[in-house]
Amino acid sequence: MTEPSREQEIVLARERAKRSLPLIGFVLLGLLAISLPLPKRFVAALPLLVAAYLSVQLLRFLKDRPTSEKLWTALSLGIIVAMLLTLVVQVVFYGPVSDYEQCYDQAQTATARASCEQLQRSGLLGTLLN
Repeated sequence: MTEPSREQEIVLARERAKRSLPLIGFVLLGLLAISLPLPKRFVAALPLLVAAYLSVQLLRFLKDRPTSEKLWTALSLGIIVAMLLTLVVQVVFYGPVSDYEQCYDQAQTATARASCEQLQRSGLLGTLLN
């Protein structure tokens, strides 16, 4: 390797790190927010949308690089989209999901939790079939 190309690689690595760190931060913030109770959980959409935008920007930055360098960014974008779709499904089925979470939070025994599982299956399937 010649010295200028090594310097270019170092500059590229620094720029990639500078673009990756905010992305990682927003993904972690989204993961924390997605674990909140249901009405507050939808706050996770904001950091996840920002993370998706940053992932696309990073992929554009890496467009001339080998595919192996883009793989982790593309994989993280897929995970971010999956989490956003999870939130969309929870918005669509807000009633049954909320009922299930309340039932499960209040369940004290294994039998009560089993009845919550039955409520979940019948609630979502009932919503889909009606």
